[in-house]
Amino acid sequence: MDTYDKRLFDSKMFAGMIYSGCRMGAWCFGMESRKMYYTTCPNEQEFLMFFTMSGCLDYIFSEKVDKTKPVFLSDSLGMIWVADYIWHYGAPNLAVVIGPVFNSASSIRGIEDSLRRLNFSIRVRNNLVQILHKVPVVSVAMLYQYASMLHYVLTEEMITSDDFQFQHPAQTADRTDAEEVEVAPLPERVSMERVRTVEEGLLQMVREGNLNYKHLMQELTHLAGPDDYQVREPQRNNKNTMLIFAALCSRAAMEGGLSPRTAKNMEVEYITKIEQAKTVTELMHISENMMDDFVKKVHQCRSHPEVSRTVQECCSYIQRNLLKPLELSDIAKEVGYTEYYLTKKFYKEMGVRLSDYIKDSRIELSKIWLLTTQKSIQEISDQMYFGTRNYFSKVFRDKVGMTPAAYRERVMAASDSEEGRKGREE
Repeated sequence: MDTYDKRLFDSKMFAGMIYSGCRMGAWCFGMESRKMYYTTCPNEQEFLMFFTMSGCLDYIFSEKVDKTKPVFLSDSLGMIWVADYIWHYGAPNLAVVIGPVFNSASSIRGIEDSLRRLNFSIRVRNNLVQILHKVPVVSVAMLYQYASMLHYVLTEEMITSDDFQFQHPAQTADRTDAEEVEVAPLPERVSMERVRTVEEGLLQMVREGNLNYKHLMQELTHLAGPDDYQVREPQRNNKNTMLIFAALCSRAAMEGGLSPRTAKNMEVEYITKIEQAKTVTELMHISENMMDDFVKKVHQCRSHPEVSRTVQECCSYIQRNLLKPLELSDIAKEVGYTEYYLTKKFYKEMGVRLSDYIKDSRIELSKIWLLTTQKSIQEISDQMYFGTRNYFSKVFRDKVGMTPAAYRERVMAASDSEEGRKGREE
């Protein structure tokens, strides 16, 4: 069996596995003929109709898609698909699609309203509503994992969520003027205080211009969906949550030193994009871009004019690689100076030794991890390259005034106390 046949076989195995695991369907189409080779999706005729009417089927064959990476697609009902490709003789030969899924519990009233605008008969509409009841609910975080696994099955390459593509609304050709109806939030059995703590961690990273924020974004995705504002249109829940977070990011950016005018312009820009968004995938894309934009703007403005570009690049490199060994020789090579000259220059301009700057930065990230993750102190010490837990605790105590364990206990206790006080007042 050659590589191409093996990947086709593996894709069918994967399709069977995800269907048996969560009833998520899979599809395979030829790139040239657009012929469907197989599907595990029940009611394939109806779902293929939705996939085609939404423009998603045409989009996966479009030249605008980078066919070396997975692409997320969605329609006006809020159904989501992920497409990836099997290559043969240097060209994409097959498109493998998983889905559809909802990313949270669907609104039956919203679906019925949308189907009504598609001018289906009552009998057909009722039948489609029953079929849509069977669409599995999969969180965005889990869908990211399935997309990563699919890509590995098809290419034997490992990727992260940074490599994903999202269907652009300009290329979505829904053949209806139906009101966009997305999905209502799925209640998650997690502490809302925990969610808010992670959100505050993200806002703190905006204030600091900390480029190492993406692990927190992923954790927030795992913890909960949008807030439930009990609005009639489920899509509003997604948008309202993002609108509030955009305003909070703007305020945090101002606190971090970004000019109020720049921060406010960015807030208005992203609020406009959120309001104009039509699909789940578009909102996902806007959310990632917004956080990245605010963090980078603050990071740039916090780079003092009196600090040379070399030292600024050195600081940026350190912030991006806090979870790597960060040898002095590697840093010096990155900015193009000798180790001796770089350490002298860094201390002269920053007023702190380069090694201490690395430790300080890791301690700041450790503080966030202590409050927003379940990682043990030993795990944090290991991932921050402090060597031993005792040394990590000593450095942490010198910088913060208490041990990591005491810091986690005191801040979380204060948070619980504040939450209890608010509950009593209400």
